[in-house]
Parts: sequence; structure tokens; C-alpha cells
Amino acid sequence: MTGPVADEFDLTPSPSRPESSGRRAVPVLVVLLVVAAIVGVLVKTLGDATLVFHGVDAAVELRSDLGDDRFRVVGTPLPGLVETRVDGESAVVFTLCSAGAYADVVHVGDPAELFQPGVPVVLQGAWTAGSVPGIAGLDAPAADGWHLRTDHMVVKHDNDYRVEEGRQADIAACGATG
Repeated sequence: MTGPVADEFDLTPSPSRPESSGRRAVPVLVVLLVVAAIVGVLVKTLGDATLVFHGVDAAVELRSDLGDDRFRVVGTPLPGLVETRVDGESAVVFTLCSAGAYADVVHVGDPAELFQPGVPVVLQGAWTAGSVPGIAGLDAPAADGWHLRTDHMVVKHDNDYRVEEGRQADIAACGATG
């Protein structure tokens, strides 16, 4: 076919258009955001899991090394709890003991449901220098110019439910009477 009709149709391939880089950037951006979110969750989870766990005696001994780092501490609350307010929030002030060492505690927020003197607790917080609000109401304060400021409390319990005499024995082991 030659003639006027064949000349009207040009069948030579046109140059290919470059793909828009915007179409490729969206999936890459989504993948990067998902990876960043996963890394963020892992860092937060592993950071919480690596909090160091100490008894009161070790926490007092390592106070200068711990600085203002958060850590977990276990001990037995002594009798003489003081309820007060700290920075506008409800707080419980008490003395924690283990292995003959004492630490004053200011727990901000609600205490654990089973919290009571003589029942071991696990607290999470950091050392704070300065006066303890309500320290005059404590029976046997450490009164060393430092206190643990905590915001997380778990009552340490197991299937060994002790009678009142067992709790009193824990308190007596710290040199206090209840």
C-alpha cells in the first residue's frame, strides 16, 4: 500500500517515556516507615527489658554508679506509710529494706493492690537527692538525703502465702518492729 493513506500512518516506534520516579518512591517510603516503626518498637521493648534489678542493699551500695538511671529494686516495705502529694500527684512514702540496708521511697501514683508493710515489692525508678516529703511520719527512715522516686510497683508474690508472723519476721530481719 502506497499512496496518500500509507503516508498518513507513521508506524515507527516512539521513544519510551522514562518512568515517573514518584511512583517508585511511594512504596520505598512506605517500606522505610514500616522498618523504622519496627526498630522503634524493638528499641523501646529491649530498653525496658534491660533495666537492672537490684536488692536495696546493692542499690544503696551502687548509688553513685547508678546516677539517675532507672532500675528495678526489690525489698520489704517497713511499717509507717505516709500518703501525700508530690508534683500534684498522689504518692506513698515509705522505707524499703533488704539485707539490713534501708532506702526511703517516694512512689508516685497508685500503689499495687496488695501493697502493705512486710510484703516484698519490686519497684522501678531512680535515685533522687533531696528531702523526702512526709519523712517525719516514717517509723524507721533511712534519712540519708536520698530517696528512690518510683512510678511502677509490683507486689512480689508466689504461692507461699505467709501468715502475719511471716511478714513480721521479714520486717524484724531489717531491724524494725511492726
